[in-house]
Formats: sequence, C-alpha cells, structure tokens
Amino acid sequence: MAKAVTIKDIARLCDVSIATVSRVLNNKPEGVGEKTIERIRQMIRTMDYQPSSIARSMITKRSHTIGLIIPDVRNPFFSELARGVEDVCNARSFGCFLCNTDGSIDKENEYIRLLRGRVVDGVLFTTQNNVEFNEVFFDFQKTHYPFCLIERYINELPNVPGVYFDNLKGAYEMTKFILDKGHRKVAFISGPLSTNNARLRRDGFLQALKEYGVEPDEALMIEGNYRYSGGYAAAQKLLSGGKSSFTALFAANDLMAFGAYKLLEEQGYAIPRDISIAGFDNIAYPPVLKPTLTTIEIPAYELGKRAAEMLFQLIKGEKLAELKHVFPSVLKDNGSVIAI
Repeated sequence: MAKAVTIKDIARLCDVSIATVSRVLNNKPEGVGEKTIERIRQMIRTMDYQPSSIARSMITKRSHTIGLIIPDVRNPFFSELARGVEDVCNARSFGCFLCNTDGSIDKENEYIRLLRGRVVDGVLFTTQNNVEFNEVFFDFQKTHYPFCLIERYINELPNVPGVYFDNLKGAYEMTKFILDKGHRKVAFISGPLSTNNARLRRDGFLQALKEYGVEPDEALMIEGNYRYSGGYAAAQKLLSGGKSSFTALFAANDLMAFGAYKLLEEQGYAIPRDISIAGFDNIAYPPVLKPTLTTIEIPAYELGKRAAEMLFQLIKGEKLAELKHVFPSVLKDNGSVIAI
C-alpha cells in the first residue's frame, strides 16, 4: 500500500516551509509569491494530496462538523427537520453527525461526550424535552460552546438560543376548531407529560375547553408516547368500555393520530362520519388515509434550517439578531373533522 502524501512531502518537493504550504491550503497566502503559490498548488494536484481533517482540527480546533441530537429519525417529523439542518451544513461545506437518543438521557449524555471528543464545532438539540434538567448545558454556556435548542425548553437557562413552535396556541386553535363544529365529547391523546411541549399542547386543549364551558373528562384524556403504537393503544383504551363515548379525537401528534385512525377503522368506525379525528405536526405521510388528517402544521424543515443558521452565527462569533425564534401555528383542514 502506497504511503499517503503529507504536507511535509509537499513542502520538501516545493522547497518551501510547511507553514507556507499551510497558508496556501487555507487560502491565506499573504506574503507568498504568485509563482510559489502556483507551484504548491500544482504539486498538490500532481501528488493528489488530501489534507487530513483530523490533523487540521487538532491544530485549528475546528472540524467543520456539527452534531444534531434528535429522538428518532424514523419519525418523519425529525427526518424532515434533519434535512433542513443538513442543507444548511452542505451550503457551508460542513458535515453533520446525526444522533438518535430514543428519549434516553443516558444516550443523550453519551452522544454529547462523543461529539465533544470529536471536536465538533457546535451542537443542535431536539430531544424528548425531558423535564429532568441536563447539567451539561450549564457547562456549555459557561465555556461559550456553540449550541442551539430546537423545541427543547430549559427554564433554568432563559438566555440559551433556541427555535420553537407555539405549541399551546396550536393545540388551543385545533381544539377550538373541533368545538366550533359542535363537538363536546372530545377525546385527547397527549404526548408524554414528562416533556414540556406535550404539557403545552395539553394546556392548549384544556384552555379551549374552559373557554367553551366544557368540563374536561379525565376518562377521555390518555397519555401517549408520540408514536404510532401509542395512538393505537390509546384508542383501544378509549374504546375499552364498548361503544365510543366521544364524537371527536385530538391526538397531540400525527403519528399517534394515525395509530388511532387505524384502530378506529378496524373497529368499524368511519372517519369522520362516526368519529372526527385531528392531529398535530402535518408530517409527510403516504396518502393512504381518506380523508387525510386535519392537523396543525409545524414547519419541521424550517425549524431545522433556522436553528442551523443560528448555530453557524454562534460558531462564527456573531451576535444573534434574536435569541429565540418562534414559528406560528397554521391549521390544515383536510376534512377529517366535520360538524355534528
């Protein structure tokens, strides 16, 4: 196996110093003559020299990579968000390490340790938003390490940059939409209530009920897990007593709504004639449901893109124009909620 060409080899063959070659490689050839620059570049092409990114990162403390920590890339919402991050990285010739936590704090901590060991230039976080506070964020802020949150709320650190969605208002608007259709027996499948955005969506649901004078029915409120299986299981529980006691069902994300949709159809209910159903996210999903799901749109791609842009500003040491960016809610009426 041929020995890899090094920067020392290029310097020796061009009869210049390693520092001179380094300046040319980094496009900072101040003080280097044009003929010398061309000779070095020609030698680099001839010898097919490939700079070592590892060696360069050890010297510059920059790796031209960032880390993205998410719960589960199999969820279409997070895959769309990751694509927004990746497109911003590609435009800047950066790489992106994708890390799935499965909602585990232990896995999150391990990924943080791994990413910092690889000298990534910054980290984006959009995990399950656990209430349990991760002390690593204090360390990041204290050391001025570039990081940005996406839909993760840290009350202990109010001055941390982040990109968010108005979860409370979105859930309020969807519940109000359902109530305006005449429904008063509305079932609700929340996300895991150990997470802030799940609690905000539940609060929006309850706020709308209160404004319409509808007493919440605890039997119709089920805690889910933001997964298809959770929606399916929650719908089973809601129907465990036999005939449904609700005319509409609102799931706090689309995957759970799809699971509930499937179970209800298996049990012989026609959507929306027998039971109206709504979700939250507006994820890209195969168009097999008729009607398709009425939902609240969260622009996942734009969330990822905006967060990545903010992170790159921090990496460059620039001041952010806004510390937190909040996307507004948009209701998509796709026909799965009807008037009664």
